[in-house]
Amino acid sequence: MRRQRGLVGLMGLAAVAGAAILAQPAVARVTTEQSASILVFPKVIADGTRDTVIQITNTSNNMRHAHCFYTNGAPTVQGLPVGPLNPPLWTEIDFDIWLTKQQPTHWVVSTGRRDSIEATCRGAATNPGLNCNPTDSGTPNADCCDAGFDPGRVPPVVPDFTGELKCIEVDGSGFPVAGNAFKGEATLEDIATGDVSKYNAIGLKGFDTNNMDGTLCLGGGVSSACPTGAEYEACPQSWILDHPAVGASDAAIDNNPNVCNTPGQCSSVSTNLTVVPCTQNYETQSPPPVTLQFAITNEFEQTFSASTTVACWASYNLGDIASTTNPFGGINPIFLTENVGGSTLQTRVRSASGTPRGIMAVIEETHVQCPAGNTGCAGGAANAVARSAQNGHNSFADQAGQDVITIPAEQIQVP
Repeated sequence: MRRQRGLVGLMGLAAVAGAAILAQPAVARVTTEQSASILVFPKVIADGTRDTVIQITNTSNNMRHAHCFYTNGAPTVQGLPVGPLNPPLWTEIDFDIWLTKQQPTHWVVSTGRRDSIEATCRGAATNPGLNCNPTDSGTPNADCCDAGFDPGRVPPVVPDFTGELKCIEVDGSGFPVAGNAFKGEATLEDIATGDVSKYNAIGLKGFDTNNMDGTLCLGGGVSSACPTGAEYEACPQSWILDHPAVGASDAAIDNNPNVCNTPGQCSSVSTNLTVVPCTQNYETQSPPPVTLQFAITNEFEQTFSASTTVACWASYNLGDIASTTNPFGGINPIFLTENVGGSTLQTRVRSASGTPRGIMAVIEETHVQCPAGNTGCAGGAANAVARSAQNGHNSFADQAGQDVITIPAEQIQVP
């Protein structure tokens, strides 16, 4: 992994006291609805066809600071799948933001956000041309795109970026703290069509056991790396995903006689799974691989299994994952309707016992509507495509192993 440092620091800002006193680790779990001290946006895209808008809100009544990392999981050679000979880049860009009390902020990932600007949608009511054009974000013409109080400079990502964003709450001097002040959302937009899908950032609540060093301990007990034990919530033992089988039809389309003459043959749905390991070392820049296990149950309560491996970041179309217990034989992808024997699935995904590390996961469905009577979308172009992102449900059991996020020494001061 190569590192690209951000240009904004927290030096010169006054340290802000007031990290919240929290319940002990056994009470809460990862959250997508409550404020937290670590925010994870597993799926961030800025590849020229899709872009992402990040929204972060400080829900506290004090100024709060965050140290953020973009991690690029795109393949080293574009256009070829990730594999042993084509590993993910895992290049990192870090930057800092600070938000006044109850302040929200946002930015477009491809362009970032300029520092010290006064964008307030000047004249937008009488001149619609001043409304936000995402290509203007991060430029002198940003206007409504970068409206609101300045959170500090957010750098743009590199071209063809596909990866994650992680923001860690720190104090004004850069020490990690457990203020539990941040919530976030990510909006993925198709640049050509304007179609959007949206999910909530996954939050890890912090505890008052945080010793404010560069080793962030997610769950677990006292260890040599974590002398005070858990400093943040543990990653969940597993994620539970409710989704259609690959190739299943969209009932809202196929059961509508105004758009479908042949029910069951006018639409299809596919699902993409994005996974980020909880353990990440930004110092050594060598992400440990994690083996994922899938337990799949169809609507007839038949069960199947599959597995695959993720390093720093991965985004899989479920149709590309092969079965390990496929009763039909061969290596056909198990998530296909004809192989799993159903159209509605519940999938439980977790790390294998040999790689006991937690993961963060979101899924995104793509719904395709075909011209009426066009069997299975074959022989013609679809006339509508829409995506829907969603957070998975997490088990309320902690990951057995202890996950650790390591911040580089030059980015944190020692108390």
